[in-house]
Amino acid sequence: MDGLSNTANKRGASLSTDEIQKWVTLSAAVSATVASLLSLWWKFRDKSDKIKVSCGLIEPRISPGEFLHVISRCDQLIRIANFGHVMPDGRRLSIPQREDDERRLVYGSRLLDKRNDSFETGMELRDRPIGVYAITTSQTHPTIAFRYDISAWQQVRVRVRVKILFGIGYS
Repeated sequence: MDGLSNTANKRGASLSTDEIQKWVTLSAAVSATVASLLSLWWKFRDKSDKIKVSCGLIEPRISPGEFLHVISRCDQLIRIANFGHVMPDGRRLSIPQREDDERRLVYGSRLLDKRNDSFETGMELRDRPIGVYAITTSQTHPTIAFRYDISAWQQVRVRVRVKILFGIGYS
């Protein structure tokens, strides 16, 4: 009986070694697939327009009004299609669509050639905005930034509202 159980143990051990080899091979194949998919995703992601939007001017200047600046974070040429202020009620106030261009100050071009190119603009407003937004020609949703003194709850509320209503022509 002892000899028989030793033989069974040896077979069981060899089977578990084969199973381990199969699992190692399978996990290596899955890891390689995941790595190649991540690499492909990363390559496509690098081609998308990436911008940073923030309130105020990049360099301090004596200029009246509420300003925003946009900085390119990608290596290809991008064009800023729309930009403006986010008002306290969540409404977006588009600066290019306003008719009072003579009151608007602009530093830089809406065409950003390379990484770290910047565009700044602003104007005087009656109500103080809670944030700013910008969108490039190839983006589907605007990039939004808020003033430092705006609560997290208000930021989430406005972001959700803009994401939901953006496709309906919300402006």
